Amino acid sequence: MRQVQIAAGLLAVLGVILGFLVSPLFFLLSGFIGAGLIFAGVTGFCGMARVLATAPWNQRRSRAPVTQ
Repeated sequence: MRQVQIAAGLLAVLGVILGFLVSPLFFLLSGFIGAGLIFAGVTGFCGMARVLATAPWNQRRSRAPVTQ
C-alpha cells in the first residue's frame, strides 16, 4: 500500500510541475492519477497495486535449505 501511495503522489506532483513548466497537457497525468485513486476507493481494485505486486523487489525469496 505504501508503494502505491508514494507512486501516486509522485506522479501527481510530477504532472503538476510539468504542466506548469512544459505543457498544460501534463495536467492530464494528475487527473488520470486522481481518477485512478477514486476508482480504487470505490471498487477496491487498484491496478497500480497489482503491477507493483509483480515487481522483483516484492517477490518472496525462497529459503534454500542449509546443507552441512
